[in-house]
Amino acid sequence: MFNTVKARLTLLFTGSLLIILVMFIIVLYIFISGDIKNNEIAELNSFYEKEEHEFLEIFFEDKHKYLEYKPEKNIFYYVFDRNHNLVSGEETVKSLAQYIERNDLHKQSSKSMKEIEWENTHFLLVNYSLQHDGRIFGSVMIGMEITNDKHLIDNIIWNLLFLTLLFSILFALAGYFFAGQAMKPIQKSFLTQRKFVADASHELRTPLSIFYSSIDVLAREEKENLSSFGQEVLEDVKNEAEMMNSLLNDLLFLARNDQDNLELELEELNLSLLLYDLLKRFSGIVPFELTLTYDIQNDVVLKGDRVRIQQFMYILLDNAVRYTKEGTVICRLKMLNQKIVIQIQDTGLGISPEDLPNIFDRFYRGDPSRNKDGSGLGLSIAKTIVNAHGGDIQVKSEVGKGTEFSITFASNMPIN
Repeated sequence: MFNTVKARLTLLFTGSLLIILVMFIIVLYIFISGDIKNNEIAELNSFYEKEEHEFLEIFFEDKHKYLEYKPEKNIFYYVFDRNHNLVSGEETVKSLAQYIERNDLHKQSSKSMKEIEWENTHFLLVNYSLQHDGRIFGSVMIGMEITNDKHLIDNIIWNLLFLTLLFSILFALAGYFFAGQAMKPIQKSFLTQRKFVADASHELRTPLSIFYSSIDVLAREEKENLSSFGQEVLEDVKNEAEMMNSLLNDLLFLARNDQDNLELELEELNLSLLLYDLLKRFSGIVPFELTLTYDIQNDVVLKGDRVRIQQFMYILLDNAVRYTKEGTVICRLKMLNQKIVIQIQDTGLGISPEDLPNIFDRFYRGDPSRNKDGSGLGLSIAKTIVNAHGGDIQVKSEVGKGTEFSITFASNMPIN
C-alpha cells in the first residue's frame, strides 16, 4: 500500500514538474522565435528605408530587366512593376526569383510577411509598395536567408527538451526518495496501530469468551432467581457481548489480511448452487415488505473459499435488506465476456455521491439515515474477501432510488 502511495506521489510530483517545464519551453520558444523574427524584420525594414530611393530610380532611369547574383550578401531583393513583372533585383540564391514568380509570392499586399522553405533553405520575405507623390510604380520584395536562425531555435528547443527529460528523471528519483522519507513516520504509525488492533483483538477474545460463557451460565442457572428487570438486563448484556464478539472477529479477520496471514481454503465451487442455497436460507429473514428475487445462470464455476464467499454475499444481501424499507432486492449471477459477474441491486435509500467513494473504508459512517445497527466493517470485509479471490467490487447508487453492487471474478471452466 505504501509503495503504491509513494509511487503515486512521485508520479504526481514528476508529472507536475514536467508540465511546468514543457510550459516554460513553449513560452521560451515563443519569446525567442518572436524576438529573432522581430530583429530580422527590423533589418529588412532598415534595408528598405535605405534603398527605397534606389528602387524608385529603376523606374525613372532604366526599365531594362536585369538580375544580379551576389551570394556574398545577406539580403536580396526583387523589384516588380505594377503588372508584377520582374524588372530588377539582386539575389543570393540562384533561381529563387523563378520560384517566387511561379508561386505568385510577389503578389502579396504591402508590408506582408511570409516564411518559405525552398531546397532545404528557409527564407523570410517582406513585400513593400513602391510609390512616389501618390503614384504607385510597383513593388519590391526584400528577403534574407534565416536557415541558421531556424536551426539555432531548433537546437535550443531540442537541448531544452533533453535537459527537461534528464531533470525529470533526476527529480523522479529524488522525489521517490524524499516521498519514502516523508512516509516513514506515517508508515511506522500505521503499522503500530495495525499491530495494536490485531493484538488487542486477540487478547480480548479470551476474556470476552469467558465473560460470554459466564453470562450464558448465569442465564441458565440463576434465571429463576432474577427479577424480570434483572433478566432483561442480563439479556441486554448478552446481546452486547455477542455484538462485541462479532466485532472482534471482524477486526481479527481484517488484521490477518493486513498482515498477509489471510488463508483461503480454495476449491472448485458451483457458484450457482451455492447462491441458490444461500438465497433460500436468507429469504427466511427477509421482511414481508420486501421481495427477494434472483436471476442465476446455471453451472457457473469459481475457485474460491466456500465460507468466505458466503460471508461476503451475506454481508451484501444483509446491507441491501437493511437499507430498503420496501421494494425489491435482486441477486444476479451471469457469465459476461469470460468473467463471472454477481450483481446485488436494491430499491432502497441509496448512497449520496459524497459518501460513495468511502463506503469500503473501515468504520466509515456517512449519511445518518444509513447509520443503523452494525460496526461499519461489513463492506470493508466484503471488499477484502473479493480482492483476496482476485476479484473486483464496484458500486453505483442514487439517493432515493437504490444501490447496485457489482462483483467480477475471473471465470473457471464449467462443471461437467
